[in-house]
Amino acid sequence: MKESFTPKTEDPSLESLATVDIAIVPIEAEIRQDGGLVAWLQVFACWLLFMNTWGLTNSFAIFETYYTHEFPDLSHSSIAWIGSLQLFLTLFIGVFAGRFLDSGHVRAVVVTGITFEVVGMLMTSFCERYWQLVLAQGICVGIGCGMLAFTSAAIIPYYFVKRRMLAAGIVSTGSSIAGVVYPLMMRELFAKVGFGWAVRSLALIMLVALCTSLVVLKPHTQKKQSGPLFKFEMLRDSSYTLFILGYTFMVAGTYVPYFFIQSYALELGIDENMTFNVVSIMNAATFFGRFPYNYLADLYGGIAVLVPCCFATSIILFLWRFVHTLSGLIVIGATFCFVTGGLVSLPAVTIASLTHDKSEYGTRMGMGYTVAAIGALVGNPIAGAARTGGNQLVANAQSGMNAVMERWQGAWFVAGAALLIASLLMAGARFARAGFDMRTKL
Repeated sequence: MKESFTPKTEDPSLESLATVDIAIVPIEAEIRQDGGLVAWLQVFACWLLFMNTWGLTNSFAIFETYYTHEFPDLSHSSIAWIGSLQLFLTLFIGVFAGRFLDSGHVRAVVVTGITFEVVGMLMTSFCERYWQLVLAQGICVGIGCGMLAFTSAAIIPYYFVKRRMLAAGIVSTGSSIAGVVYPLMMRELFAKVGFGWAVRSLALIMLVALCTSLVVLKPHTQKKQSGPLFKFEMLRDSSYTLFILGYTFMVAGTYVPYFFIQSYALELGIDENMTFNVVSIMNAATFFGRFPYNYLADLYGGIAVLVPCCFATSIILFLWRFVHTLSGLIVIGATFCFVTGGLVSLPAVTIASLTHDKSEYGTRMGMGYTVAAIGALVGNPIAGAARTGGNQLVANAQSGMNAVMERWQGAWFVAGAALLIASLLMAGARFARAGFDMRTKL
């Protein structure tokens, strides 16, 4: 028989934990321990993978700010393409990496992913030109992230049934921890050893963590016959089509603060050391925003929770334009990250609820990932382009805080509009399936 893995927990940071359509045969009953040393070691291994994939995306603000300083002739939009390519490939490559996982080549995928990630980060430490950063950090690291992020989704279902949601939730906290630790670590290293050795140190930490994961991983050996990557006739299901379009807009807007919050804070004249703290505090808030929405989704359905979450997030982004103090940034940033915990963890579960034939879930999820990857690719650069004015790092007497806030209001508006459109499209998906019947759990 078949069972679709649809956990309700998160880092773009936990829809990835719900993308695996698993073929279950009787022999696997011996593998699925639902606990025990081996099973919990798999949670630890996948936690390390998650930490060094989605955690890098959550920490990109520190690189965005540094590159803005090093390449003053480049716009925020141009620099955002580096992180957006990484995010795009994290979503897009996973669809294809899944084929190799289904064929039983788990370790080969992990080794390849580690190689791409670590080599890409080492190459980044030596980059002196923009195009080199695009190739090294955007493409090379992105390919590695795509392979490892999908692998972190494939292991847990073979070891947990009743505790699967708990295990997946623990795994998802890896990105939050990385988002707290990496910015603080890089702040100290930037000041003491410079960018090159700071990034090389990060690459070394990643290598040790990922190799530890490789040693601990005990992947399944059951091979599964894979279906097609794309079945375009599925788009005739209007509820599914509207939802993945909403998902795309959601991804396009969600990561804008993660990319630009530090640059915005610096332009406001906030102390540089404190801007690193803001990034870490934001990521810490995601830790607490991962689980409550899954409980509510169990009661009322995924779309019923996602629509108000997207709408609330859009309001927060529209209000960001009025924030100009350190305390204000901490409050609005933490609130934003807590609310977006639901945006990351629920889409995969919702796609499952929109799928009548569960054998099609893997294909539907893969198509959803591919379409959403487009939003991940273009959302942040568009928001960066909406920021007006030159590439100015610190407010001066001529500009002032009001001018800084006006320059950035376009970026926050683009992100907020994307989330507002996402909420409307997802509401349309519910209406297409259930009409005005609010009793339907969807």
